[in-house]
Amino acid sequence: MSHSLVHRLASLRVTLACIGVAVAVALFGDGGGAWPFGVIIALPFGALCLNLLAAMATNVTLRSNAGLLGFHVALATLTLLTAADRLTGLAGHIEVTEGLGFDPSLVEADIGPFHPWKLDSVRFVQGGFEINYDPGMKRRETVSTLYLPGDGRASHRVEVGDDSPLVIGGYRFYTSFNKGFAPLVTFTDGAGRAYSGTIHLPSYPLNYFKQGNDWTIPGTSKPIKVWLHLPDEVYEEEEAWHFRKPENARLVVIAEGARQEMRPGESIPLAGGHLRYEELRSWMGYTIAYNPLVPWMLATVVVAILFLAWHVAGKFRARSWDGRARARPSRRGEDAAVGRKRAYVR
Repeated sequence: MSHSLVHRLASLRVTLACIGVAVAVALFGDGGGAWPFGVIIALPFGALCLNLLAAMATNVTLRSNAGLLGFHVALATLTLLTAADRLTGLAGHIEVTEGLGFDPSLVEADIGPFHPWKLDSVRFVQGGFEINYDPGMKRRETVSTLYLPGDGRASHRVEVGDDSPLVIGGYRFYTSFNKGFAPLVTFTDGAGRAYSGTIHLPSYPLNYFKQGNDWTIPGTSKPIKVWLHLPDEVYEEEEAWHFRKPENARLVVIAEGARQEMRPGESIPLAGGHLRYEELRSWMGYTIAYNPLVPWMLATVVVAILFLAWHVAGKFRARSWDGRARARPSRRGEDAAVGRKRAYVR
C-alpha cells in the first residue's frame, strides 16, 4: 500500500495540480484572510517537494542519470526553500512623515507565521526626498534621505530609492510611487491640553483633485473634513517637473456645517478649543521586504541550470555531428575481426 501511495504521489498529475494551486493562490490571494497568506502559498510548494522526492524514489531513469538526478534534487530543494521563505517572510508597506521617525505599529503587511519579528528594533527618521518626472508624468529616480541613529547624538545620513534599499535587520525598505502631503496641526482643547500630529492626504499627484481626508478631533469622536486647497498646480503634465511642496496651499476645515481656511501659523476655533495649522510636510511610502532565503534560492536555481546543462550536453555527446546516434561496435564484430586477423597471420 505504501509503495502504491508513493507511485501516486510521484504522478505528473500531482505536479501539475501543485503548480496550478500555487499559481491560483498567487493570482487571487488568500481568499478573504481566513488563513495566513504565507501558509496558503507554502502548502502547494511543500506538496511539490514531496512529489519530486517521490518521483526520484520511483523512477529508475532519474536515479541512474546524474544530470537528471541533480536537476530534480535542486528543484526539490528550491520548492522547500520557497515554502520556508513564505512561512518566515514579510511583505508590507508604510507611510513615513517628513521629520518623524519610523513607527512599526503602522506597518501593514502579509507576515509568515514563523516570521522572526524584528521591526521594533528598526530606527530612522524621514528627511526630505527628491523626485524628477519626465513629460507625460513619467516618474524617474526617487532619492529619499533618511537619518539613522549613530554614536551619541550624531545621526547617520543615508539615501534610498526604488532600487537602492535601506537594509536593517534583514528588512529591505524601498521607496515607492506612493507619496504626498501631510499638514502638521495642533489642537488645544478647552482644558489647555495640546495634541499635535500630521494628517496624511491621498497620494500626489495621482489624486490631485482629491487632496482631502477625514480627521477625528483628538479627545473626541467628532469627525471633520480636512482638505488642501492648491490654488496653483504643482506639476506640469506635459513637461518635465520636480516634486515639491506647494508654497501657497491653504488648509480647509469643514466642521459643523462651517468652512474655514488657514494658512501656516493661523488658528481657528474648533470643538470648544482651537486648531492651529503649523506647516505643510510631505510623506513617503515604502515597501518592506524580509526574504533572507532569496540568495539560497538563487544559488539553487544556478545549480539546477548547471545539472540540466550537464544532462543536455550528455545527450549531444551521444550523437554525431549530423544528429544520428553514434553506434558502438558490437562485441561479436570485434571478435570476428580479431579471428580474421589471426587467420591471415597464419
